[in-house]
Amino acid sequence: MAAKYQKVAELLTRGIQTGAFQPGERLPGEIDLARSFEVSRSTIRQALSSLQNAGLIETWTGAGSFVCYNGARIDDGLGWSRALANHGVAVAARILRFERLEDRELAAALDLDHAQFLALDRVRSTNEGKPVSLERSRLPWRKAFGAVLESGLVDNSLNRTLENLGLKPMGGSEAVALLRLGEAEAEALAQSVGEPFLSTTRIVHDRDGAILEHVKSLLHPGHFTLSLSFGDAAR
Repeated sequence: MAAKYQKVAELLTRGIQTGAFQPGERLPGEIDLARSFEVSRSTIRQALSSLQNAGLIETWTGAGSFVCYNGARIDDGLGWSRALANHGVAVAARILRFERLEDRELAAALDLDHAQFLALDRVRSTNEGKPVSLERSRLPWRKAFGAVLESGLVDNSLNRTLENLGLKPMGGSEAVALLRLGEAEAEALAQSVGEPFLSTTRIVHDRDGAILEHVKSLLHPGHFTLSLSFGDAAR
């Protein structure tokens, strides 16, 4: 006989798979879920842990954060193109750099034992050709990346390329700040030097806990905002 938390996990999984909970949508808080399923909060925590281990959700202790595009909350963990497409926003990506490089400073900051990275810099623009973001991804070098440089990205997507290699992001951390554009960033984004942009730095780990990606994104404040939630309702 299945434990209570397994039954709750099955029902929540069914809701996610059938679209009752949309990509990037936050589940109800523990109190609301416990009341809805008529179980204890500890049972809900077990169920949520089960969903997290299955890769269906991410849970945060006490707080949650979402990136929004024109008021729509998006899950940037999917990759910007896919996340925006889920909300009917079409963007085109232009690759500025795609190569293997050495970055000793970044390697030291990430406490890596080597300084080789796969580097991917992209500018995303609306259908009208207006740039809305600049992303600089650095992935600690893996042997499989040599073939990626030769064949290119799968469907022009880094996330799908990693999926094709069996590399799955399992979590990480993200910091947000306000940055004023330097000359190189301003040129790439067709903006004036000194314009304020939302800057995010994300470090993503794989299932083994190794760093999979370090990415810095500059997001146009006219389109992107950061939405925060906290307390029990954020879980």
